[in-house]
Amino acid sequence: MVFKMNKVLKVFNTLIRQFPKHFIILFFLIVLQTSLSVLSVLSVAPIADFFLGNSGENANIITRYFESVFGYLDLELHLMYLFIFFGGITLINGLFNLIVHYSILRVKYDVLNNMLTSSIGEFFQSRLLFFTQGDMGLLLNTFQREVAKIGDTFGGITRFFANIFHTLILLSIPIYFSPMLTGLFLILSFIISSPLIFLNRYIYSLGKKNTETANITSGILHETMTAAKLILSSGRQHAAVKRYSDSIIKHSTVSVKFQSILHAAGILYQPLGIIVVLILVYVAFIEGLQLSELSLILFSIYRLIPNMAALFKSTATIGGFAPAFEQLEKLRIDAEKFKEYSGGAEFISLNKSIRFQDVSFNYPGRKMALNQIDLNFKKNHMTALVGKSGAGKTTVVDLILGLYENTNGSLLLDGSDINQYNINSFRKKIGYVPQDPQLFDASVRENLLWSNPYATEKDMWEACKLANAKDFVSDLPGMLDTTLGDRGIRISGGQRQRLALARAIIRKPDILILDEATSALDTESERLIHDSIVYLKNKMTIIIIAHRLSTIKNANYIYVLNEGSVVQEGSFSKLADQEGHFSNMIKLQLMNN
Repeated sequence: MVFKMNKVLKVFNTLIRQFPKHFIILFFLIVLQTSLSVLSVLSVAPIADFFLGNSGENANIITRYFESVFGYLDLELHLMYLFIFFGGITLINGLFNLIVHYSILRVKYDVLNNMLTSSIGEFFQSRLLFFTQGDMGLLLNTFQREVAKIGDTFGGITRFFANIFHTLILLSIPIYFSPMLTGLFLILSFIISSPLIFLNRYIYSLGKKNTETANITSGILHETMTAAKLILSSGRQHAAVKRYSDSIIKHSTVSVKFQSILHAAGILYQPLGIIVVLILVYVAFIEGLQLSELSLILFSIYRLIPNMAALFKSTATIGGFAPAFEQLEKLRIDAEKFKEYSGGAEFISLNKSIRFQDVSFNYPGRKMALNQIDLNFKKNHMTALVGKSGAGKTTVVDLILGLYENTNGSLLLDGSDINQYNINSFRKKIGYVPQDPQLFDASVRENLLWSNPYATEKDMWEACKLANAKDFVSDLPGMLDTTLGDRGIRISGGQRQRLALARAIIRKPDILILDEATSALDTESERLIHDSIVYLKNKMTIIIIAHRLSTIKNANYIYVLNEGSVVQEGSFSKLADQEGHFSNMIKLQLMNN
């Protein structure tokens, strides 16, 4: 069918293999519930015969069977007992219906948990390109809404198979007593279902639009929230709200149609089913069918109609939510394309240097970011990278971190290719401070423990001291237990940067990487960060990217990059005395000061 049922069934089969116990229990519960439903239907026959005064050979075969069972129990086939039996079976059947519903929900959420964790696990096995080249709105919406839809679809598939089983069992009763009436029922059911079957073709396209508009809405919301400061300072609140509102209106227009049709698929079947029942009663009357048998057939059909309505609704639900499956599957395929390569060797420590030999790199669809560069970052030396924006400095750091893979050349750790090592074992030896500190909405303690879960309180205070953060942390209301707010908004920019440095230091790394760590800071904050760097010099390998040249006066070696190439290299004093990019940068900064 249009909504690609084969793909959904493939996922369903995979899930059954992953959760066999859940499905075995669910299967037995459905069998029990179906058995109880059949028993409640069969118990209508002796009640009808009792009112008609039929007994013995004049009674229905089901009634005779009930008589033998009651006789075996030394009980008279009395109306009160029949009512008690019918009412009890109906009540127990209702309870089992609740248990089955609970079991389906339990399986659904276990599956959702598995899908969410396994999917995000796959995403974080990919290189950074997967995130930078992707659509953030699509990613967020997939986890916020679409995976929940997948859970609903999975619940729909489970109910779909349960209803098929239930329907087939209930159909066996009218088939046994009147194949003619049952055949007529099925023919009429197919006729009245034709418009609903046609709707399934429309539902898939609506489901796809529903997913696409939800992706756009999530993306706009993400952009709006992260740009709150810019929006407020520019007085563009109304424009931002209108942009988000317009996206919601587009999404809600599609959603209203989508959900209305889904609801209609189940609701319309029931009144149409009643029409079918009326036709069957008339035909049975003409044919002179025995009343007790007619009661059995009608009660079976009465039970069948909600089941068949649920079947159509489940089919529509699966068709409408299939795009959510496809979106998650596409993300997983994309993540696999960008899967991060990692060698088998464990990285223990840096003994000599990190070397770039003839390394080139280019981002997809863009010009060369690095062009055959040679760099050497010696152990326990401070090496600086400078140059104008777009020169390739951050790309160098990203390659060291293994976030991207060099297009050509070799990146060597103590003479061995970086790809020989397990990349995460190498990253654990690195303390990284980005330009944007990206603190978490948690306490100071939790932010530090995120970097090193085994750190003691003494380690935390020592890291804060080395990062010149101890004084301001001590003055916070809860000290280490003070919550910092989203991205650390409750403390100043300089304090955030120093805390980010403390978070890097607490790892006790071999290598400390500072990517523009002082570019947005005031003079005092920059001085405090600089003092920390000077103290750490010769204690670890420091790689620093800086626009402010005052930060790198104490660097052992400096590389000047321009358009992806190394144009100058040497000590600060040597480069300052040469005509070229570095001396021009010094002159420009002196003029600006």
